Amino acid sequence: MNQKAGFTMIELLVVVSLSVILMLAASALFLSFLLNRAKITAIKQVKDEGQYALNRMEFMIRNALEVVPTASYPTGCEPDMTEIAIRSLDGEITRFFTEEDSSDNHLKIASNSGVYLTSSTVTITDGVRFSCTQPGDESIQHVSIFFSLRRGTPGVSEAREMAESEFQTAVSVRSL
Repeated sequence: MNQKAGFTMIELLVVVSLSVILMLAASALFLSFLLNRAKITAIKQVKDEGQYALNRMEFMIRNALEVVPTASYPTGCEPDMTEIAIRSLDGEITRFFTEEDSSDNHLKIASNSGVYLTSSTVTITDGVRFSCTQPGDESIQHVSIFFSLRRGTPGVSEAREMAESEFQTAVSVRSL
């Protein structure tokens, strides 16, 4: 009897077909992972930048002596303001407002110290708005802050590269 050891052509085709199917499934999972990672990165960046800007403004306002008048808001403390000025403990005036950066044409949250609180990878889509209230007894001023940030441009950026989020908080001025 003359028997040869080896695989038949059908066995080899089945193994190759199964291997191709497994490789396609693995590459689809890997591609899905990469696309989801890009979306998660975009969301994280918007959240991080927004939270940083919100925390800086909140810290400065909380530790300020008072909200002071500006050219646009002569009483200082008004509802629905687009900028706010505060007097800090050292007597310096700090303003927060929205400004278009001439280097990249993005709207950014800025302060008069020349520092942007957001980068050029995100843009402001709504606000910054400050709403300042003060009880009739001239006691502590309360400031609400609201703005919205977006990464990516609708119609230009891929959906996985876009993210948008709103940020808001309320804080009371120290008023020593």
